Parts: sequence; structure tokens; C-alpha cells
Amino acid sequence: MTLPLVLSLLFLAPTLCLSESSVSSTGSKSPNAFDWSNVDTQRGQSEHILEAIKSWQSQDGKDGGKKLRVVYFHPKDRQPLKDHAKRWDGIMSDIQDFYRTEMKHLGYGEVTLGLERKNGKLKLHEVCGAKDDDGSYSYNSGSKIRGEVFDALQAKGINPQEETILIVCGLSRTEEKKVTIYSPYYGMGANHNCGICFTADMDWLSIDGLKPDPSKTTLQVKEHRGYEPFTLARFNTTYIGGTIHELGHGLSLPHNLSTKKEAIRGTALMGAGNYTYRKEWRDEGKGSFLTHAHALRLLVHPLFSQTTKHSKESPNLKYKKLTISHSDEKMHIRGTVQSDIPAIAMIAYNDGENKGQRGYMVNNDYDATTWTSVINPNNEFRIRVGDLRDGNHQIRLISVHANGTTVTKRLHYSMKEGMPDFKRANQEIENILSP
Repeated sequence: MTLPLVLSLLFLAPTLCLSESSVSSTGSKSPNAFDWSNVDTQRGQSEHILEAIKSWQSQDGKDGGKKLRVVYFHPKDRQPLKDHAKRWDGIMSDIQDFYRTEMKHLGYGEVTLGLERKNGKLKLHEVCGAKDDDGSYSYNSGSKIRGEVFDALQAKGINPQEETILIVCGLSRTEEKKVTIYSPYYGMGANHNCGICFTADMDWLSIDGLKPDPSKTTLQVKEHRGYEPFTLARFNTTYIGGTIHELGHGLSLPHNLSTKKEAIRGTALMGAGNYTYRKEWRDEGKGSFLTHAHALRLLVHPLFSQTTKHSKESPNLKYKKLTISHSDEKMHIRGTVQSDIPAIAMIAYNDGENKGQRGYMVNNDYDATTWTSVINPNNEFRIRVGDLRDGNHQIRLISVHANGTTVTKRLHYSMKEGMPDFKRANQEIENILSP
């Protein structure tokens, strides 16, 4: 399991940071009759975004979307673990409930993950591996297992290259209260049309294990290090939480950190939320939550949106204008976009460079806070980035489109004693706006 763990297009020199500057490919400014105060809150944004999505989807209607394919993989000489079908029906139903509750809390209604079901129960595609459980499969066997799973799905007439797949691996051994895990536990790349991620199955894993444990059971668990003591509740929080976290990667969600304002709700699911999942059930904390930025990305994902309408089409996004300022301890990112597929929102990931870190991407991005904006009828957006801190940073500015696609632009800046340096970002902005 992976461990726990934008764009300031700020253009002005620090000495001019309280004024506003713009770089435009058109040199003109559209009239702005839009009242931005109506979308100043998260709930105001969700109302506007929901209307935009409904308007676009109503043009052709929905086609049912897609469902998550859940595969249960086990070695040739072993059967699936005891009660695996019942336990994973419960686990995936709870994950579905988590997403539904979070989406509703954010103002998006009864939106949740689509699951394949048969006779009301989770449909598991069981795949027997080509090798025995003799060391042939391990944490590093993701590519090998993926190949065997893809072959099995193709034999069923399923094209795995166009599916989002969660592979549950029966690669663990339990001897009473001693658990040894040697399964892949990570994502392997994804977009809105396809994705793959791995998790592990263990005999002690179940939704009931997330609840208070009167028996005070303690397990000895070994995954990457030696055996460590886990209460039954901590064990299930860690590994069921790990499942929904890795599934997030399979749904194309990167890591992120809650903002100071968001943190009152708990821990961001795609941050360290795999270690806090359902802790609130035991009065051990606030648990995990879905950030608004990631709800936006899921809202138009075919596994949530109930439609694959134009999902394979490129939005052909162009930035027509970017306007940037820095005041009141915030970055203000303003711009105008043009695209063939409507952009329904913008997200800025503000990712700080940590000591000793090289690069900003996978496993270096747990500290990336996320900030959102609607797109108004003039295709304009305004993002305010707060919680600023000194150091080097990358901002990933992401447009979220109605068909589930996203487009990312990256810029870099630094802060020292609260003052920004945008020299590198300046050059990147000009490149973005170049014809």
C-alpha cells in the first residue's frame, strides 16, 4: 500500500503583487454580467455546476454509463479465501455508500459509484492464476497479474482496455491471529475511460471489523516490514481504507491534502484517508471525507455520471486569457477557456516541494491542496488559492469537462517570506497562450 502521504499563474513581480496583470491571446475582455458572489461558497459552486452538467446531458440523454469491474484473483493451487464473495459484497457496498453520502453532502444528490451486480449481489469475476502460491506472486507482481486478468476478461468478451478494474488479490496467509500479506496494493494508471488498481483480501477483512470490537482482538500483521500489532478495527480501517484509496487512483484521482477549512471534516480520502476510514464509527476521530475537487472529477466520470456520452472525444481545450494577482495572502487565478466539450469546473492543485523531494508527482503530492472554480456563461473562471507557504511549488491547473476528460497545465513558482516569485511561471504562461 502506498504511504501517506494549481495553478498560480501569478504573473507580476513581487513588488507589484497587489495589482493585477493579464496575458491574453485576444487582447479583449468579455463583458462580465455574471455575479461571482453567488458561487463564492462550495454549495453555490455545486448548484451552478450541477445545472451545467444537467443541461449538457439533457441534449442526448444518458446511456447508463459504465460499471466497475471487480476481479478476484487467486493462485492456481489455492481457492479464494473464506466467505470472500459475502465479505467483498459488504465492502464494496460500503464504499458505494461512502461516495453517495459524500456527494450528497457536497450538494450533488444521489450520485455514486456504479457496481456490477447479479441477483442483488456484487458480481466478482474470479480469475485463477497460472502459477502456484510458491513465491510466483508478490507485491511487485502487478504487471504479471494484470496480464492474466486481461486474458481472462477478454475470453469473456470484455475489453479490459476500456474498463475500470479493481483486482482483489487472494495473496495473504492467516494463521489464527497472524496475517502475512504479499499482494500488489497500488494503482497502475488511469483516466476516465479505463483504469486498474489492486488491493488484498485477508480472512479478517470485513465491514463488521470497522465497528467497535468488544473482544479487543489484536492481530499480528506483516506486509512490507516485520510483524506489527493491529487492533481488528485498525486493521480493517487500514486495508478497507486502502482499498477505497487505491480505487480512487483507479478512477484517476491523484493524492491531495485537505485545506485548513476542509480539515474540520476529517482527513482527505486521497491524502492519508486510508488510515482514517470509518474511524467515526468507533468515535476515534472524524474519519475520511471526499474533497470537493475530487467530487467534481467523479461527478463526470462514466462510472458515476451514468453516461458515456462523447467520453472518447478530446475537449480540444485552449486558454484564451489568463489573469493573475496576489493579494490578501491568496493567489487569484482568472482565465477564459474555449473547448469543444464544455468545461464544467476548474481545479488548482497547489503542490509544495518537500525537503529532499525530486519532482511533484506520484507519492510526492500528498501535500497538494485543491481549489475550485465554476465556469461562467462567458467561459471564464476565477480560482482563489489559499493556505500559501514558503518554498518551491508546482500548480497543476486542471479543466474538468462534461464528458469526464481532464486537461492539465503545470506552472511553477516560489514563495519567500510570503512574497511570490513568478519568473518561471511567466514563461510557462506565455507558452500556454501561444497560438
